[in-house]
Amino acid sequence: MSRFILNITLPSVIFLSVSRANIEPIRLALLSFLGVVVALTLRFLSDRSTKALILEPEVAGVIVLGTTVMNVGAFLFPLVQTVFGAEGVSRLAAFDLGNSLVASSYGYYLATCFGNKSPCGIQNSFKRAFTVPILWASVLGVIMNLSGLVLPPFLLKILEPVGSANTPLSMIALGAFLEFKFPKWKLMGLTVFLRMGIGFGIGQLLIFLFRLQGVERMAVGLGSAMPVGMVTLVYAVSEGLDAEFAAAVISLSIVIGLVVTPFMLLLY
Repeated sequence: MSRFILNITLPSVIFLSVSRANIEPIRLALLSFLGVVVALTLRFLSDRSTKALILEPEVAGVIVLGTTVMNVGAFLFPLVQTVFGAEGVSRLAAFDLGNSLVASSYGYYLATCFGNKSPCGIQNSFKRAFTVPILWASVLGVIMNLSGLVLPPFLLKILEPVGSANTPLSMIALGAFLEFKFPKWKLMGLTVFLRMGIGFGIGQLLIFLFRLQGVERMAVGLGSAMPVGMVTLVYAVSEGLDAEFAAAVISLSIVIGLVVTPFMLLLY
């Protein structure tokens, strides 16, 4: 179900929202850049932490990936779509584009380096970036927006119901994913603290430095503090990292996210 959301329903929501949004391309580029900045900053901090603790590569890789990749698509998009509408989704999509590009390319590279199943190489990793549906949904949405083209009615009749399914499917997927089994709880706490606590702090700093307002402020502030990305488990299984630890970290971060996100919404 997660793959269906990330490959079908979420790109439909992003395409429709970006194509209809009132936003300058330079602002979309800025938000995407900030998504990359948050991910790479946390990658640096988590790498320093795992080296200081002298952890096994299989565990260290999960911590580094878990703090680097944000679960914006399945977790935050449904809430923003409900509360802020298309304008909010378009800004969040731009921010998540940066996050998704890091996850699909550099994130995969990290997984191969920490894991034991694939050779550690940068070339194949960056090729994966161009297979991300969110990227093409955003690009096509911007083209439609700038060109002033209007989608044919028959295409809207397909995309709008598919996009509407994103919220309920995301909630079902999150609930089905939870696993209340917590090994290495101290390391789990460290991972979630870096991803959500330090991530929130980095987001607030970027908001201040770039003087973001309105829905742009919301996109960076909330997006930076989201739970661990589900792709962490996908890479853990495929590349020989600690999959049990990855599943537990993601579950814990989702539970915490469900509790704190409604309160964070009040800030924006």
